Amino acid sequence: LFRSLAAAHPPSGLPAAMNECARWVSVPILVFFALWNLSKLPFYWENQPMTSVTYNATECEVPNPLKHCSGVMTQYNLFRAFGIESGYKLKSDKDLFLIPHTAMGVALEVLLVLALFAGRTGLYVRTRFMLPLAAVFALHILPAASGIPDSLAGAPLNEILVVLILAFCILGWYGMCQEFKASGNLVPQGERSGRLIFAAWIGIGVLINIAPLGEWGMILSGGKAVTQPDMPHPESGRDFYAKLNCPWIGRIGAMFVLFTVFMLIFDQYARNRGEEWRSAFSKNGPALMQIIKSPYPQADVSNIQRPELFLEATGECFLLCIVVSWMITSIFNPGIFKDNILRSMVGYNNLCVGFDSAPARYFAMPLLTLQAVLAGRYSYLDTIRLNAERAELSKFQYWFGYITNSIFAVWMLCFPMLLVITADFDNWSSTKIHLYLFMATLFIMWLMIAGNVIESDEDLECGTKVWFGLFTAHTFLLPVVGVIDILNFHPDLPPELIYTIRYEHPHPAVPWPVTAYLDYGWFMLLLLTVVFLPHAPPVRVQFRCDLEADTFGMSRLTDDSGEKIFKEDDDDEDREDNASEGSDDSGSGGVCA
Repeated sequence: LFRSLAAAHPPSGLPAAMNECARWVSVPILVFFALWNLSKLPFYWENQPMTSVTYNATECEVPNPLKHCSGVMTQYNLFRAFGIESGYKLKSDKDLFLIPHTAMGVALEVLLVLALFAGRTGLYVRTRFMLPLAAVFALHILPAASGIPDSLAGAPLNEILVVLILAFCILGWYGMCQEFKASGNLVPQGERSGRLIFAAWIGIGVLINIAPLGEWGMILSGGKAVTQPDMPHPESGRDFYAKLNCPWIGRIGAMFVLFTVFMLIFDQYARNRGEEWRSAFSKNGPALMQIIKSPYPQADVSNIQRPELFLEATGECFLLCIVVSWMITSIFNPGIFKDNILRSMVGYNNLCVGFDSAPARYFAMPLLTLQAVLAGRYSYLDTIRLNAERAELSKFQYWFGYITNSIFAVWMLCFPMLLVITADFDNWSSTKIHLYLFMATLFIMWLMIAGNVIESDEDLECGTKVWFGLFTAHTFLLPVVGVIDILNFHPDLPPELIYTIRYEHPHPAVPWPVTAYLDYGWFMLLLLTVVFLPHAPPVRVQFRCDLEADTFGMSRLTDDSGEKIFKEDDDDEDREDNASEGSDDSGSGGVCA
């Protein structure tokens, strides 16, 4: 990916050698900081460290207390993973400040890496996302500005940082306005961006990396001695964000930011391949929106239908289901995130938790039903394409694709049963069926994608090979670790007594970060299906209506030569296979009587 980006946008402006040197020095540093901050999110997400409000001396002031007694600190990831303590305590709320702020920092680092590879060419388009994100990042600091480093330096360093970031944002917006006017009030696409936008990127890039540089400075200097007993910051749980008492906003915002920047990476990849339609940010909009704008093909004209559009819409529908369900659950049933059997078994909340309970389940069911309809439409069109290409495919290629398409369509009709057969402490049998149905879904999805890969009659691109290899590994490893956790979940406890361990701290057989990586990684790779699927031709269809037919099931439609195309329904199998030969149609015809 990086090589393709660099090749598409060669160095310009500075001498090539200096440009390349600056790029390859900066990129590893930015990637390291992005990964460093990203590694904190799982521990922020799944742990509930105590604050000065929730601190329990009876529970914590004992030999070898639990880690959550220490509260939140710098390098929290090292503390939770390896027990490396830090005396620098954080007072800001974890859910409304640390999680979304860390996510925005990671997103900005990734955008900077992409900008370094792409150069100043086309920077305008990416700036439209970067500047608002940087502005929100800066304003988000203000309510928590009295923390580190202000409290250590005794000076308003955070406030100065916020002002500088906002100043560069204003500079960038001014530069965008100038370029917009210079291009005749059109969005510049491939032109080199001017100095103002370039300066805004450089300034914001330097400022947002002051925090990780400072954090690593504290780590390398030996840090601050930990006081005993190791307690949370005395002002934690009392700050502005904690008083808002709506943690779900921070978590959902973080998910949105990370997902958006994740898809932006592959948007750049698709654009460099000249296949913008593969991107969720294409000018035509998301696949669901494209289908809604034109849900019904026009009659008597050739219609180009791309099966992958419906496959992409299937994924978008599932993503919409997750977002809506998690929002509803976070507002109306937030306790489920701490008290559910899936978390007790595997040690973390997977995506199913968001729509496994009421009232989110009532909104998820229609969306999953719509997902099944879209998946069926994809299978229908892809099978038509298989039939059209049958002469060019081997027997194995044809039947493998035909069978997997059929299995995929039928299985997606059954997928909403996950909302009927739910995971619950009070029904161990239902829980196991729920989990095994989900594991079966992994293999069904893999078969559908494998069918597309096998059907390809061209050499697969390197990106497709890497993606499919990773997807295959995640598909087969995730059920393995899942089964291990299921088999080791209190094997000596009778099913009817499973509910008695409801509030125990999770102790999964497989470390939860491993399972969580495979789980969430599988979903992220699945969302990239349309980006990396091999090339395949679209389907051309034409629907015609015989308005003169006077008998149900009878048609007098004729082709250009006057020859009848369709006979009675009972005789359809006898019609000529090449009735439409000589026309532009390569798909199917439709008849209404």
